Amino acid sequence: MQTKDFESKSRIIETPNGSLDIDKSLENSNKASQRVDINVLKSRLREKENIILKKNILILISCLTLIIAAGISVTYF
Repeated sequence: MQTKDFESKSRIIETPNGSLDIDKSLENSNKASQRVDINVLKSRLREKENIILKKNILILISCLTLIIAAGISVTYF
């Protein structure tokens, strides 16, 4: 009669390649660290809008100055 015990079984345990699991966990941690606060995004947007507003005001003032100068020169000449 043959007895079966743990010693007769092979001690090789097949495991899946662990490198894929490690890569996935690293990718997930990188994604989690890239969170951006909504206030930071709003402040960046305000800065860009302020630059555009200043540029538009400068263009408007330049055009008005040019129109006024042209009107004055036409009136006196």
